[in-house]
Amino acid sequence: MNSADFKLAQLGREYMLCAQFNSRTGYAALRINHGDEAYKDVAIANWMGASPVYTRRMQKAMGFAGGSDVATIFKGLQLECGFTHQYFDVHFAVTAADSGRFWLNSCGALLETEPRGADAVKVMCHDIEDPTFNATAVATNARARMTLVHRPPRVPADRAPHCEWTVFIDPAADEIPEPEITQVMSSTRLANIAIARPQGAQPGGLDDYSGPLFEQLQLEQLSHAALVVVCKELAVQVHLLIGGLMYSVAQRYGDAAALAVGEFQMTGSSWVMSNRLSDWLGCRDTGIDGIVAVLNIHPAFQPCEYWSVQLTRLLPHSVLFELLECPAAEEALPYGWYALLARGMVGGLDGLVKGVDRRARILQRDSARLAWEIAIDESGSAIEEPLAVQVAKGTVLYQTRLKDYIQLLQV
Repeated sequence: MNSADFKLAQLGREYMLCAQFNSRTGYAALRINHGDEAYKDVAIANWMGASPVYTRRMQKAMGFAGGSDVATIFKGLQLECGFTHQYFDVHFAVTAADSGRFWLNSCGALLETEPRGADAVKVMCHDIEDPTFNATAVATNARARMTLVHRPPRVPADRAPHCEWTVFIDPAADEIPEPEITQVMSSTRLANIAIARPQGAQPGGLDDYSGPLFEQLQLEQLSHAALVVVCKELAVQVHLLIGGLMYSVAQRYGDAAALAVGEFQMTGSSWVMSNRLSDWLGCRDTGIDGIVAVLNIHPAFQPCEYWSVQLTRLLPHSVLFELLECPAAEEALPYGWYALLARGMVGGLDGLVKGVDRRARILQRDSARLAWEIAIDESGSAIEEPLAVQVAKGTVLYQTRLKDYIQLLQV
């Protein structure tokens, strides 16, 4: 694997982490604005709406669509942001075509939640996981079921693995129907965009995942072409969850509430993702060049099949950021981060650029277009981080440092 492919594998894991930051900030906004009960109900709807959609997309993208067995379910789980690599240390084993198990030697989300007490753990590990795990499984087989072997709260407190589940196909079981929100998300432009594989890519690695299941799949095992596609599909997952969250909030509390949650989410998540990506690229606090470098890869504006962004240099310390016509602009569903920017709610864009360089400022350049000037204010005073950023930084997730995985035996 060459250095460019190692970079793609690293970027894919960062895109997975973005979805986790979105959850932390979006659900925090829910608690702040609507109480703890709102978090549980909306989180269930959010993941049930998005995960079956992106599971089927990844199956097609990576060549294992059409299967209805447990291995197919597990392959989907290995390539989804809900099980972000390394933040979750998940292992999978198939015992037969219709049965298998998976276990989490370490669960980052549990480590985040345990300090909040047993009730908070129960909400996440019981109330939310039961319906959402099954929703992901039935995207492959409507008679699939996930049942627990054990799960938190942990007794004893250091119990490992953190949880374990069995998965089986029951031919006598009633088919679980697809929720309405899944149908809503399936009809979006985002759910139906086509992502083409790069042609003439260098050989080496897995071009698809049609072969046997690995106990753990590492992104470094994939070919260049597969990595490109997987990174784009992971960005699709991020935005399906964003749209599903805002839709779920709007159904319960109205559009204004959905937009408020979305902007809080985008502000906190985009800022910390810019922190991470600028550190990864080595361009933190390097001015406008660093901001341009991060904007070109930030999951907020990926994949390019859905977003179209134009960056035009104005002066040595400023650039014009413009959103062009693209599928994101044509969504019938009026939610998502594009919808925020279209309404002039630019807290998320401001957070994104300040996460690279705190001196950055944005100014609407043309009210007739979605275009903003991003400039470096050399004389700017230090600014206080918004609450959304404080929430995102106050997590185990923010401290997570991902490691490279080097395949000893080349696949």
